[in-house]
Amino acid sequence: MNTRRLAPLFFALAIVLLSATGCPRQNAPRASRTATFTNPIGVGADPWVIRHGDHYYWTLTDTDRGVAIWRSDNLTSLGKRHIVWRAPATGPHSKEIWSPELHFLDGRWYIYVAASEGNNASHRMIVLEGPADDPIGEYTFKAELYTGDHIETGELNRWAVDGTILEHEGKRYFVWSGWEDERDISWLYAAPMSNPWTISANRARLCANDDFQWERVGESMQARALNEAPQILQRDGRVFIVYSASGSWQPTYKMGILELTGDDPLERDAWRKHPYPVFSPTASTFGIGHASFVKSPDGKQDWLVYHVKEERKDGWSRLIFAQRFYWTPGGFPDFGKPVARAVPISAPGTPDAR
Repeated sequence: MNTRRLAPLFFALAIVLLSATGCPRQNAPRASRTATFTNPIGVGADPWVIRHGDHYYWTLTDTDRGVAIWRSDNLTSLGKRHIVWRAPATGPHSKEIWSPELHFLDGRWYIYVAASEGNNASHRMIVLEGPADDPIGEYTFKAELYTGDHIETGELNRWAVDGTILEHEGKRYFVWSGWEDERDISWLYAAPMSNPWTISANRARLCANDDFQWERVGESMQARALNEAPQILQRDGRVFIVYSASGSWQPTYKMGILELTGDDPLERDAWRKHPYPVFSPTASTFGIGHASFVKSPDGKQDWLVYHVKEERKDGWSRLIFAQRFYWTPGGFPDFGKPVARAVPISAPGTPDAR
């Protein structure tokens, strides 16, 4: 018997047997095993996520009466939930806890969140102060932010939600969605901060809220316009505010963008609003809004996290989606189209088809 000629046959047979018994092939190329995930990655609204150390930290409301931080090893799952603050039983900040954001400022962790006493018109932005090291810890009420036009007296504090932080050229600003007066019409505002819990000047309106029909509720010229959920996006010295427009309870909800083209972020003329939405709903993924931006674990990819409506009918039942975004050669964000549910997507940090 010519055993040398039969050796390749024995080797091939061994490979088949190893595969059949589940033993790994040592020479299988790892690049062919690209990890994927599918949306949604969670249930909830107004997602905010940051990467700190080796973990992702998600900040979400807990039953509208508290704030939870979820710690995860990856961006495609929320991880473990930790309740870090519960609203008091009564008072002006006891109910309707909305849209918390976690920020590390001046050596401590802070959460900015909207709260009311059960009536939407009474929503104000409050600051919760947390630990100096691990963001998972106890947070206590620090202050209510003044978001009106009479800071010298503190009178007529105005409705405010969706607050976030802009740091630009050594200065810090608070940016939020607010009402001009008692009417339920929201605009984008900003004001300087003297410390993480104090606004130091009257608010400045950043833009009109009805420049384009797509900013109106139901995209109808007869309906009011709404600008909400401002989020800061910075790259290579350029500053953008990505905001949500139209009615958050409707499938027409979408995202627009402002770009800082002047020197002073508090000057209305310093902002340019782009004429078209940068992230629009599709037939399968609709009611998209309230984005946050985060890097992949290797720091090389940009990811967009946002919520979508679960049903086309009016309402606030929402799911959390994530997808990668890119940049044009001219340095403008390219979010593409919102992905559909259950479509495999290359996981953060792995190559994709683009």
